[in-house]
Amino acid sequence: MTDVMLDPALDEAVESGDQALLLQWLAAEGDAVQAGQLLARAKLVGQTLDVRAPRAGVIEDILVPGGQTFAPGAVLARLIPH
Repeated sequence: MTDVMLDPALDEAVESGDQALLLQWLAAEGDAVQAGQLLARAKLVGQTLDVRAPRAGVIEDILVPGGQTFAPGAVLARLIPH
């Protein structure tokens, strides 16, 4: 399994306790995705961010649904690599 998260480099750019909002998923559980494919959009500290697939695979489980807030380091979904 591979975790789908916001870019880990953002962890240093946000304050402790900041929350992000998952705006919408552009892929669904069971979808095959390519590395770098846009999977979702999130909002953090006033900016909209793209959530991309870290590698090719199939989305196994979406853990944070659209409209829900989450901590920037949280796992948003899991995928099974090809």
